[in-house]
Amino acid sequence: MKIGFRFVFAIFALAIAACAPAPTPLPTPTTAPTAPADTLTPVSVVMGYIPNVQFAPWYVAEKKGYFRDAGLKVNYNWGFEIDGVKLVGASKADFALLGGDQVIQARAQDIPLVYVANYYNAFPIAIFSLKDKSITSPKDLIGKKVGLPAFYGATYTGWRALLYGADIKESDVKTQDVGFAQVAAITQGLVDAAAGYSNNEPVQLMLAGKQINVIQVADYSKLVGIGLVTNEKTVAERPEIIQKLTTALIRGIQDTLDNPDAALSITVQSLPEAGGQNLRMSQAVLNATLPLWKNTRIGYVDPADWAASEKFMKDAGFIKNDIDVSRIYTNKFIP
Repeated sequence: MKIGFRFVFAIFALAIAACAPAPTPLPTPTTAPTAPADTLTPVSVVMGYIPNVQFAPWYVAEKKGYFRDAGLKVNYNWGFEIDGVKLVGASKADFALLGGDQVIQARAQDIPLVYVANYYNAFPIAIFSLKDKSITSPKDLIGKKVGLPAFYGATYTGWRALLYGADIKESDVKTQDVGFAQVAAITQGLVDAAAGYSNNEPVQLMLAGKQINVIQVADYSKLVGIGLVTNEKTVAERPEIIQKLTTALIRGIQDTLDNPDAALSITVQSLPEAGGQNLRMSQAVLNATLPLWKNTRIGYVDPADWAASEKFMKDAGFIKNDIDVSRIYTNKFIP
């Protein structure tokens, strides 16, 4: 999952609050009748981020009543990815959006997470640079200075995965911690390139009129992207809840892909700060996110990608021992 993400305005900032706020539901749809609240089963989801246009499929599924029709009332908990690992692992939350890397590391620590549906079809990290730097492939990074927001987290994992997939030694590239100021570091010439989310910093640069080159980590790595994650207890005891939530969410993803403009409109209704003077940014971020939702079978992850992810995580030192990847995911809830 992430499921898992300093922006020029608040809704695109990374979730760096000191702690996650209490779960709060998205606005109740006003275009369709609602079922009595006491007939709906509450389900908590740790989003690992903040309310954002990147969650358009959730807003769509909420607005169109897909969750309600499935008998669910989804409560959203916005915070760090690590919150999702801890809360779902301890059965204090039902689901979380987490990256495949987070799930693998959790299982290596005997935290019983299970990845049940893909949300992003690839690991969403990219290396970007101004066009005049002529950095168009990983080999062009050798000898260059690359800015990272930190030497941990999803961006760092994605950076390491790129080097691993392109067979480049870490020592061949100069890295610098620039915090969450990659765009400024690039534009001010402090670094030659930087790492960030493919639907975040590169979008900022392009909207600022900069010509850039972007190297997608997913073109060189099979690292599993963000997905919907629960735990072994829920899989064993409440499989029907997983089936209902994944089916409704996948409908939301498909609707978003089929009609992005309508999805953006629904998102702005639920998240007004995504509109107004920020509408152009929201549109651009949504457009950059659409490719991450596309999948021949929405929600499905190829078992070979899990095997490749586990191998990379071990070879790169993120986990110490082999783990049984067949236990950390399932595709049985995917329509």
